[in-house]
Amino acid sequence: MAATDDSTADSPLESFRPALVKLTDDLRRHERELFRGFDSRRDVLEWTQSLAVHTLGELPQDWFHSMATQFQGTPSSGKERLLMAALLKPSVRKRDVDDDAAAEFRRQLSAKRIRPAAHRAFRELRADATEYIDDSSDGQHAASRQRYVAMRPAIDELAENQERTMTRLLEGFADRETILDWGHDLELATHGEIPEGFVTRCYQENPTWRTLVGRDRADARARELFAAKYVVPFYNRGIRDLAGRAGEHPDADREETEVQLA
Repeated sequence: MAATDDSTADSPLESFRPALVKLTDDLRRHERELFRGFDSRRDVLEWTQSLAVHTLGELPQDWFHSMATQFQGTPSSGKERLLMAALLKPSVRKRDVDDDAAAEFRRQLSAKRIRPAAHRAFRELRADATEYIDDSSDGQHAASRQRYVAMRPAIDELAENQERTMTRLLEGFADRETILDWGHDLELATHGEIPEGFVTRCYQENPTWRTLVGRDRADARARELFAAKYVVPFYNRGIRDLAGRAGEHPDADREETEVQLA
């Protein structure tokens, strides 16, 4: 099978059903990011959240739970856990891992986890992907011109809410009251999938709220684990629920009514 270079894969592709091409292109981009490796634990965490969005919530919940274990406390040596080390670029990992073995692990992760989820996402989307049969000789239906995830603004909006909510969490809160305010954002970001008493426990349980407002490096790392273990899995569930309801909207419709300001 002949390899496809990046220039071909990234070229604007005209399609009568551009949502499917957009979905495929976005997942190809996530796969490339994985193959290159990541610069930090936080980059790994943010990539898992974005991957949940672009697989339309089709990644199994147990995968997020297994990924969360990689954010747990490091050995006394201070080195990251083995699989986390394999996800990081050689220049930033502290654990001695064979580069070829790490690269193969990342490819296996794609083959065993991402590709099956991508397939399920494609099959879910194909039933609702709109077919555009009007004259689009100017390329307005090219997937590369579409801004929204799978051409669904509601999914894009939820993804942006998730990113903002995670950023607030990882940066740490000013005080306990801020945790309660953050809870409203979390409700939106998880599309209501967060458990009913979750924010209450964040506010009331001493170890939890101290971690969420803490300012030292250990607290910052603990918040990464908190996000990976308790937040991102519910992000995935929220995306999965919304993906079955979100309607399609091409950017071309928006662009036709916009006036470009000088």
